[in-house]
Amino acid sequence: MAQTKDGLRNEILQKRDSLSADERDTKSTIISIQLLSSEEFKRSSKIFTYASYGSEVSTSYLIQKALLLGKEICVPRVNFKDSSMHPVKISSLESLKPNKVGIPEPGFFSSKINPMKIDVVLVPAAVFDLHGHRIGSGKGFYDRYLSAYKNHAAIIGVAYDFQVVEDIPEEPHDVKVHKIITEKRIINCHEQKT
Repeated sequence: MAQTKDGLRNEILQKRDSLSADERDTKSTIISIQLLSSEEFKRSSKIFTYASYGSEVSTSYLIQKALLLGKEICVPRVNFKDSSMHPVKISSLESLKPNKVGIPEPGFFSSKINPMKIDVVLVPAAVFDLHGHRIGSGKGFYDRYLSAYKNHAAIIGVAYDFQVVEDIPEEPHDVKVHKIITEKRIINCHEQKT
């Protein structure tokens, strides 16, 4: 019997939450280094990345390095009323403050960036599969954003290796990531056999 999306999400998130701070830091740094050396990153000028919180793969090292390399970094500002999000430019991690659910966000006066100008979108998820499908938090922020702007950037999933499974149920509104980077491998999703 196939596992439900909620069951799979809960199982993987429990595993993610049980990582020690040291394990998270080590794995996140390896993932960031893989990302920094990817062709997509090297070619990009504007990167839209999530600002990590809780047990997610940390993006702090990546953001700091990317800013030092002169990349424009945007993080999401979410609108809880309509479940939308917008890329907002930041110049440092210090400018981020937790929003009402605890996710670090840019201040209200930060400037929004046109999504059509973004080169790379880094996407978190609870679970990815080898084909690029994802199970997110269930709020739909990334589904809406990626559906609207899916042809304008390289979409890269970022996860610990145990968050990647063989297959997850596909839904009509799903927008696949092009690539998944973990601490153990780089998965080109379009190359996977269906």
